[in-house]
Amino acid sequence: MNTVLDREIPLILIVDDNPANVTLISSHIKKQNYEFSIATNGNRALELAEEILPDLILLDVMMPGMSGFEVIEKLKANELTKMIPVIFLTAATEQEDMVKGFNLGAVDYITKPFNASELYARVRTHLRLQQYQRRVNYDNIVLERLNNEKNEILGIVAHDLKNPIYNISMLAKLILSEKDMSRDEIEEFSTDILTSTEKMLQLIMDLLDVNAIATGKIYVHIEEYNIVRIITEIATLFAERAKKKDIVLHWTPPKDEIVLKTDSRALLHILDNIVSNAVKYTNPGKNVFINVELIEKEIVISIKDEGQGFSEQDKEKMFNRYQKLSAQPTGDEHSSGLGLSIVKKYLDLINAKIELESVFGEGSTFYIKLPIN
Repeated sequence: MNTVLDREIPLILIVDDNPANVTLISSHIKKQNYEFSIATNGNRALELAEEILPDLILLDVMMPGMSGFEVIEKLKANELTKMIPVIFLTAATEQEDMVKGFNLGAVDYITKPFNASELYARVRTHLRLQQYQRRVNYDNIVLERLNNEKNEILGIVAHDLKNPIYNISMLAKLILSEKDMSRDEIEEFSTDILTSTEKMLQLIMDLLDVNAIATGKIYVHIEEYNIVRIITEIATLFAERAKKKDIVLHWTPPKDEIVLKTDSRALLHILDNIVSNAVKYTNPGKNVFINVELIEKEIVISIKDEGQGFSEQDKEKMFNRYQKLSAQPTGDEHSSGLGLSIVKKYLDLINAKIELESVFGEGSTFYIKLPIN
């Protein structure tokens, strides 16, 4: 069942123990092309209200067993149903009870015998009000989430940029103050500055990717590509980085081309992140393996490492934004907690899937599955 925000046709719950009233009201509701459900007693009304979450409840006041007043009290005490507008159905002689109904949370009342025009008008008005209220509530939730994300981004930027900026500043001051600095010292300090700037640039690029995906500013451009060539480009890029950590990156391109229609930029970004993580979290003296094969109607790219692996808690949150997992880089690399969340978005854009096999403390294998069609 769709959520109330996705529901295209309003759903009304009619609560009345009189079959004649139910038939009359439902016939009027049908003419307005609204959907409806029926409950003939208070207990069933409470069950249905929680189950179907109607957009509006038409509730008879006088019912045997549980009265309409008791029903609305229970509805308003339930977090799931308290925001559903309730219109009381009452005989003209019972209008003095309406003050009590309003005090309990009813939004309106309709007197019996029913006037079709009055019923249409009141139902239509409160359905519109409910729709506006739900939209306002939804927008408030979105705004709160965006505000929280903004605060998270500011926290990440403040924390993750502070140290490299401080390092660059101190190294620059040191270079300026030392008049007789040797060439070796200049190269050492320059390397440290370059490392710090690369960390900052990577964080900024990650944040820009997150923003572009969130605002819908990334578009896929589907063309025919040789997947082997794309993987070779990534393997070549990271082979040197792996070598500096005494890690061996294994990639043997297959003899035949493997051609696929996809977005090469998205695929490059996915592979860049997964292979980068494999090198980043693997200890010196270990291995990283890249492989590609055609399995039935999928191209499967596997990236296997002998690193730290993922705990069960890590697996549950690994694709969430701003999540720092338990594994730590084994060199002087930086992690923003954004990479895998960006990977998941790019995978969705090109209709691909990702699977993980991992034993905590022993390593991981990611399988990227690309549909041929």
